[in-house]
Amino acid sequence: MTAPADHSPASPTRTDRRIVLNTGALATSSLWRIAISFALQLVIARLLGAQGLGQYATALAWLNVCQILSELGLPQLLVRDLARHPERRRQSLQTALVVQISAAFLVWAGVFGLTALLPYQPETRLALLLITASLPLHAITSVCEILFQASERMELVMGVEVVINTLIVATSLVVLWRGGGVVALCAVLIVTQAISASACLWLLVKSKLMAGPQECMAKGVGFSLQPLWEQARPFYGLALANVLLHRLDILLLSVFAGDAITGIYSAAYLVVRVLIILAQTWWQSLYPTFSRLRVQAEEQYRRLAGLAIRFGLLAFLPVAALSRGAADWLLGIVYRGEDHSAALAAYGILIWAAPLFLVATYAVNLLLVERQPKGSLLIAVTHIGVALSLLPFLTSRWQAVGAALAMIGAISASAGVGLFLLKRMSVPAGLPRRLPLLLGATAAAGLVQAGIDQFSPLAGLWPASAFSGLLIYLALVWQGGAVSGADFALFRKALRP
Repeated sequence: MTAPADHSPASPTRTDRRIVLNTGALATSSLWRIAISFALQLVIARLLGAQGLGQYATALAWLNVCQILSELGLPQLLVRDLARHPERRRQSLQTALVVQISAAFLVWAGVFGLTALLPYQPETRLALLLITASLPLHAITSVCEILFQASERMELVMGVEVVINTLIVATSLVVLWRGGGVVALCAVLIVTQAISASACLWLLVKSKLMAGPQECMAKGVGFSLQPLWEQARPFYGLALANVLLHRLDILLLSVFAGDAITGIYSAAYLVVRVLIILAQTWWQSLYPTFSRLRVQAEEQYRRLAGLAIRFGLLAFLPVAALSRGAADWLLGIVYRGEDHSAALAAYGILIWAAPLFLVATYAVNLLLVERQPKGSLLIAVTHIGVALSLLPFLTSRWQAVGAALAMIGAISASAGVGLFLLKRMSVPAGLPRRLPLLLGATAAAGLVQAGIDQFSPLAGLWPASAFSGLLIYLALVWQGGAVSGADFALFRKALRP
């Protein structure tokens, strides 16, 4: 059953600007969170020392994992289904709240048991118990944001995330200024999570996202839990795999390479991470639209998918080729004038993970839309398996550069598996036909930038050489027909129901 036209989130008066608004909202939220979190960690390191920063980072890492555990894979499952069936929002809200809050308390109880076994200091143990007390409150925020995303209202997510993350940093700075420690900082997260949950509930009521005709909730909740778990289980596995995927390289390096190489790699990845987050944001903003169009207008869905991967590669390839100068400047800030050539060498390889990750995440999301979550899970498992195989060996031979090569190999393998699965399912939305032209233009832009940096009076002025390379890239892709004004008109047309 499709949504009635009068309350569809994608009516013609709104849809043309919805993708831009959604992408901008999620990108703004993610980048703001990264920036202010980085600033807060610098202050914590200065005031509480390495031990205090380590305790805080440990508590945050546990919190992130526990949040994924308590969500049970429901966010991606319900965003997909509620985008297609808005009349089920109220019923899904009630069920998801009961399930996720119950799971949050269970996970919190598990943390109590683990703290008795883990060799943590008393302050770290107390911080861990305190910070995970926010899990039931996070469940409320999570469920509300599921409805915001399914309704293609990412600006509501942005509003909550930007305000709450700013409040966390501001309050934490006050706590640190007044002499508070790690435990007090964890208490800040409980208070701000309570504010976040309240704000989400208020926005949910004010936005009237459940104002249209809604299916009634059947008596009892237990009847729906078994089929819900059967559907959510692959999504749960995918969410857990994604957490491991983004932590695996650092965890393995800390074991096999030591602190020095891990630090070099982490500095290089600090810059690449911004592009990785933007790739995730691009597909996350499109995911509910894909889900809706898949059942309402399949032809537009196929066309939009093809345009989205082409536009994504058009943006990510030149950034990967022309960002070395900017990375050199940023790494100089991180290293405070010390030699950072090893990190820059690792960055030169690791940066190509960004366009490859764009392709892999593209396949993951299309497979979820096509109701093939096991295929999405296979992509993530491939990444983890190849990384486990390559990273120890290559790191022992070439240190941070070897680690970067291992991660490129892992992401390449996962992207290849994803494209194979899409082709096997006869999803006509693979890589652009003009991909060789895009790669050639990217190589030409990189050569122009390198020539200017080596032989031009502008040598050392990376903005000038990067801009020159970008002009060459744009000229080649335009003349070669990889992009045209008609593409943008087609993109807008593809969004119309």
